[in-house]
Amino acid sequence: MRFIINDLVYDTDKMEEIATVRKWVKNITASAIFGKEIGKQMPHILWKSNAGRYLLTHEEDFSVTYGQAIEEQEAKELLKRYSYKKYAEMFGELPEA
Repeated sequence: MRFIINDLVYDTDKMEEIATVRKWVKNITASAIFGKEIGKQMPHILWKSNAGRYLLTHEEDFSVTYGQAIEEQEAKELLKRYSYKKYAEMFGELPEA
């Protein structure tokens, strides 16, 4: 799948799939109807490009795939929460308490 975000091409066929994580996604229609932010946690796939950029993809709306470019810090936080083993492999172990 190919996404063009901020004049960069993110092609998941050429990226490394890192982990499945969860992220909150706003439901635009329900939020408009009820006048407040409504959404839910949804599974996302975290990808890394050869250039070191990160992409999150998720499916909704009857199998439409959405892509969102994220910074390394957000990728780290998601990995710490949902796939610490992969985090440690990529960035090293965190110190023990």
